[in-house]
Amino acid sequence: MRRGVIARALGGYGLSVVLSGIVSLMVIPAVIIAAGTESWATIAVAQAVSGFAFVLAVYGWGVVGPTEVASRPVEERGRYFADSVLSRTWLSLVVVPVAVVVAIAITPAQPVLAALTTISGILVALGAGWFYVGERSPLRFLVLDTAPRLVGTLAGAGAVIATGDAIWFAALQLAGVVVSALICTVDILRRYDGWRMTLSPVRAVRNLRGQGHTVAMSATSSIYVNVPIVLVELFVPAATAVYALAERMVRLALYATRPIVQVAQGWVPHPDPAALAARARRVTGIALALGVLGGLAYALLSPWAGDILSGGALRIGWDLAIPMGVNLAAILASQLTGFACLTALGMSRVLSTSTIAGAVVGTALMIPLLLLIGAPGVAWGLAAAEMAVLAVQLWKLAPRLRPAVAVGS
Repeated sequence: MRRGVIARALGGYGLSVVLSGIVSLMVIPAVIIAAGTESWATIAVAQAVSGFAFVLAVYGWGVVGPTEVASRPVEERGRYFADSVLSRTWLSLVVVPVAVVVAIAITPAQPVLAALTTISGILVALGAGWFYVGERSPLRFLVLDTAPRLVGTLAGAGAVIATGDAIWFAALQLAGVVVSALICTVDILRRYDGWRMTLSPVRAVRNLRGQGHTVAMSATSSIYVNVPIVLVELFVPAATAVYALAERMVRLALYATRPIVQVAQGWVPHPDPAALAARARRVTGIALALGVLGGLAYALLSPWAGDILSGGALRIGWDLAIPMGVNLAAILASQLTGFACLTALGMSRVLSTSTIAGAVVGTALMIPLLLLIGAPGVAWGLAAAEMAVLAVQLWKLAPRLRPAVAVGS
């Protein structure tokens, strides 16, 4: 029975990851080749703006939501989700106009494309994938949450190929996001009782209590993840399209390795302190090896891969490929040391500390390096930020990984 449950979970969640990765990979050449590098750059910048705004709109439910749903009695889940919908809706109404204005101000040449892309990225906050994870419904996660968004993205890619107009891509992608959110909301509220419909902004604000620290950590991380491409657009706009392609390839690599993190998160925890330390030690070694291999592969192959994905329109030079490879290496390692080892050892607070350290380093270095050597300088600043995150995590982890400490604890 347990094996059947695990198989269904892997089938639903795993297939969602695979399909999302494939679609994301297909979209890159569709947009760049059919709509042009300028439209590609506009979409990338707008997605960066929406990436930060999304953190404010989802307000921690994507992080704490699954655990809260799993731990609550069935009769309380409907009210919990309805309250989250109320708060996320009000937050989106506040955040969307501001983010759209910012995105258009940064990319004024294509205001409609920038606006639609920004709205689409923020309204993902209204989705319910986190709820399905919490209630262990991988099939609903795939069919109701993931599939409508993927269909919208694929339809948009087909439309941009047919018309050469990226606005169709953004509009259909937005439609997929909205349909997914509506379907999931109806499905969940139909299956759970105990909730009451209300539009009260007071209650919406009250629901936010207790999640501020999660939002602060996510927002801090989002700053140095999404700000770089905005800086490139503002100071070196001619390099935005190439930088966006290099950055997107990093994210696809991280997306592809997500199952490794998930497996490690389930394997490292152990009731025996010595066994726990041994497992964390082994995963830390794997993390460092994975980081080195992934970073080297990216640095060596990204110029060739970028040429293929862009149809020859964009070329990632070694000056950008190398710092992006270092950036990827640090993230590949830190996502394992952080989410698998630190959390299992009860050191979740270090995640916040390391994120703040990365933000400080990145903020201090990005603009000076950008002004000094252009877009590669931003990449080096980002790489330094991620290396700082990893360094803090390893520094805090080291004493807990020693066998003698584990046995004596």
